[in-house]
Amino acid sequence: MINNPAAAMRMLITYAICIPLAVLVGYLLTNPMDYGTLGFLGLVIALIISPIFIKWHYPIMVFALSSPIMVFFLKGNPSFAQVMIFLSLGIAVIERTMSGDRRFISVPSITWPLMFTLGVVLFTAEMTGGIGFHTLGGDSGVVGGGKKYLLIFTGIAVFYALTSRAIVPRHRWFYVGLFFLPAMMSVISDLFSYLPAPLTYINLLIPPSGYAMDSNVLGDVETKVKRFSGLAGLAYTILIFMVVRYGLKNIISGGHWWRTALLILLTFITLVGGFRSSLINLLLTFVLLFFLEGLHRTRLMPIVVMGLISLAVLLVPFASHLPLPMQRSLAFLPLPNLDAQVVAEADNSLEWRYRMWSFLWPKVPEYLLLGKGLGLTKEDFNVMGGSAMANRDEQFDPSSGGLAVSADYHNGPLSTLIPFGIWGAIAILWLMFAGLPLLYRNYKYGDPALATVNRYLLVGWVVHFLNFFFIFGAFQNDVLAFATAYGFSVALNGGIRGPADQPVLTPHSQPLSTPKLA
Repeated sequence: MINNPAAAMRMLITYAICIPLAVLVGYLLTNPMDYGTLGFLGLVIALIISPIFIKWHYPIMVFALSSPIMVFFLKGNPSFAQVMIFLSLGIAVIERTMSGDRRFISVPSITWPLMFTLGVVLFTAEMTGGIGFHTLGGDSGVVGGGKKYLLIFTGIAVFYALTSRAIVPRHRWFYVGLFFLPAMMSVISDLFSYLPAPLTYINLLIPPSGYAMDSNVLGDVETKVKRFSGLAGLAYTILIFMVVRYGLKNIISGGHWWRTALLILLTFITLVGGFRSSLINLLLTFVLLFFLEGLHRTRLMPIVVMGLISLAVLLVPFASHLPLPMQRSLAFLPLPNLDAQVVAEADNSLEWRYRMWSFLWPKVPEYLLLGKGLGLTKEDFNVMGGSAMANRDEQFDPSSGGLAVSADYHNGPLSTLIPFGIWGAIAILWLMFAGLPLLYRNYKYGDPALATVNRYLLVGWVVHFLNFFFIFGAFQNDVLAFATAYGFSVALNGGIRGPADQPVLTPHSQPLSTPKLA
């Protein structure tokens, strides 16, 4: 080594970096749960594995989109998806700068509404005090609400991160699995109460679900039904992936009885989450797929109708014997003998929404030209904290309650018009309807091997559109959801598909004979 000065220099530089770093890490580990320690260790680990992210950033980003993982060592506990979207987009931009072969898929029909949305959000934020991040501190003015703004920016970025490349045909189903299946990890959020002490640290990555506790508070309604949202999410994810992979026809009539049995079982398990909206969305998805696949014109139509009638007849006497969270999921149906407490809880959760909406709608006109934005002041945080004065005021005016102040209106139009006015309404409607032709063309003209995926993405648009207006909408969440669906469809199909070019047919004609000269 003495005879190789270059090798000796590399060794000395390595030791000069690694030895002090190891000493510093050892010192910090004396207080492992300190925020500064977690942040520094996270940075060190990120630097060590950075070559993996540089090479595989795109599949990691697709995996993160539906995963419930949180990056707990960063301020504000951002989701893994948010971190990977901006990281992947940044790497893609650098790759595009360094190589002319790395081109983004151009989709102007989506770019324009996204840029308009970004302009509306930035202008409104500037005019209403800025973007506040409570976790980063703030002494005056807007000190919160930044997470909702960040969701909007993430929704805009995710489209470009996904369309930074086209997914090659041989990897398509691999990416479909990455896109849908990581959501199954949400079941871990229900296990917090049952895990032994060393394993509870996994909930730093996947936070525990408040619904699985003995009680929780939703708005001004204290709920007593123990709901397993993570387990319901696991069943829902497998159901959707089955539909995407096989199609509804091949599940219920493909000669594989276990698929039909699994479909029924998983649908039953989704009820343990206690969410009426989940069951409504699932049924709506099945109905739309049933008609899009043309099954209503087959012998399956009377069979399915008779099966549903039989199920409805069985539910009448047996619904009251189901577990309480399942009864809550069915509470929107006119079933007798359901648990009185469950029905009252479900009714109350609707009542406080209706009361809040009835007080908020008259206030919409004053925000049409300039919305109030998503920023929160210190006074807003005091209201959200549930002070005695705030709780008293909320009894008289639900629009002054914690959820209303934080812009959690549980209503798509209100979450758009009050924060961003008529300009926000134009932005979200433009984004919605700009993507519909994209999804339809990829469904109609896309690769037949992707028919089940493209069909589900189109049905998902319809379900999400109805959710936004009639069930549970939020501007920031829906911008993210629609942009993600559009971006994945474009990447999966290599752009926007169209009808295949037809060969030009020319009539066969005989050449004219040349007259003979005498």
